[in-house]
Formats: sequence, structure tokens, C-alpha cells
Amino acid sequence: MNVTPSPRSDQSYPRGLTNRDLALMVLEEADRADTAESHVEALAPAAESWHRLASARGTFSAADAAKILSRDPAIALGQNRLFKALEDLRWAYRQRSDRAWRARQSAVDAGWLTEIPQSHHHPRTGELLLDAPQLRITLKGLSELRQRLGTSEPLPLKAPRESDRARPDDNRP
Repeated sequence: MNVTPSPRSDQSYPRGLTNRDLALMVLEEADRADTAESHVEALAPAAESWHRLASARGTFSAADAAKILSRDPAIALGQNRLFKALEDLRWAYRQRSDRAWRARQSAVDAGWLTEIPQSHHHPRTGELLLDAPQLRITLKGLSELRQRLGTSEPLPLKAPRESDRARPDDNRP
């Protein structure tokens, strides 16, 4: 059975185009779209990797996370005690070679911790040197730590007092 699609009555084609011309245009457009999609697919992993590495949004350093967690009256810790707590919870460990804190894969998989790459330029040679990655605590990790270390009650939010607000003349010598 041969079924030939009939053109819609409201559709108009430029004069002088044959069905063959239209078919070739469709094939060329399909080839162009396939090529563009293959380029996007090839670049997607690199783009995703860069996005994850370059973006530290929603993460906090251990010092900042400790300050945030310490707002809970049931939690009293600083950066060093937070690292000890992360070690006790088996979320982090010290790398033997450089003694830097590293996230355990289970904590990364759970979305609690992440690491971001770090580097610096050598002061004399200017050579780019890679440093140990920086351990970061995610928002999800902060929430989990707060439940494990303290309470799950909402943090008391107080309006700043007039005397706590910065004044323009505060930075004068």
C-alpha cells in the first residue's frame, strides 16, 4: 500500500522548488543538526567537569561552616574541631603525603562534602604548581552536620541592634 502525504492547503512553497529540492533541503538540515548534536555531545562532559570544578556555589570552607554551625546553641566548635568531627563521622581524612584534609568518597557521593582544586604560581619561577584540593562543606552537608552535632531546631534569627550596625566612621585609624 502506497501512502502519499498530501500537502496541507495552508502551506505555500517558494516558486520553482520541486519536491526533490525540498527533500534535499530537509536532508541537508538533518545532517547539519546531527553534526551540531554530535559536537554538543562531545563537549558536554568537558563542560560539565569544568562547571563542577569551577563552581563553589553552595559550599563553605571549614572555617565558615564552623561559624554557621556554632550559631546553634547546642554546637560549639571551630574549624579544627569541625575537622575532627568530620574525621570521627568518617566523612574526611588526612592525606598521608601532604597532611591535607580530603573528603571520603562516601561523603562526596552523599552530597555532604566536595573538593575544589587549588594552585599557585611559584614566587621565583612563576611556574604554576598544583596544591592539595580544598575540602568544602555543601549546604546539604551543613544540614546533616547540624542534625548530627546539635539540634534540628531553627536557628534563632535576631535583628541586629543599632549598636551592632557598622557606621562609616568605624574604619578610621
